[in-house]
Amino acid sequence: MRAAAVLVALAAAAGCAERDLWPVEKLDPKSAVNLTIMAQPWVYSHDVPMLAANARDYLNVGVVETNRAGSREYWLGIVAWSTIDRSGLGVPAPLAKPGRVAFEWDGTILELQPVAGGRTEVGAHKAIFTAPQSAYADAWYRLSEAQLASFARSPPASVSLVLDDGSRIRHLPWQVDPRAMSQFVEATGITIARP
Repeated sequence: MRAAAVLVALAAAAGCAERDLWPVEKLDPKSAVNLTIMAQPWVYSHDVPMLAANARDYLNVGVVETNRAGSREYWLGIVAWSTIDRSGLGVPAPLAKPGRVAFEWDGTILELQPVAGGRTEVGAHKAIFTAPQSAYADAWYRLSEAQLASFARSPPASVSLVLDDGSRIRHLPWQVDPRAMSQFVEATGITIARP
């Protein structure tokens, strides 16, 4: 009897481990939009060794599905933050709102422009994907199903902020768990066609 109870407990724990990155669903109280939020953003980093050892700027990258009375849309949020206190260095902070971004997968590049309304246009009145810093800047990008499929197949090899002059600040994977996206896809029921 005791062995059976242990087996049931182990099976339940295994089931929880399989869904440890299950997305969060919530109804935004101000917009009345239902949000399904990727449980954990992918974190990309850009080393800034000229300022300090282990100094990095980061981008949190996550996906949200919105449901407005049955009309579904997909959004990519990018949150820029840093471990570097630039206040006494006379160096500008990179926390200006992210603009145009470029994602790269094995030579394939997807460039996106942010929506003008930011997270308000998404239907979220509270910030999403902001941890662990209180100082951040975020931007939001509308995704087509084909673009979402690119992210669902694999995390990008890099994420670059594209500056006005066309130069890029490239961020590489730092803490990227593909399961966060696969569980998002499973929870939302999106059908991802393989190329």
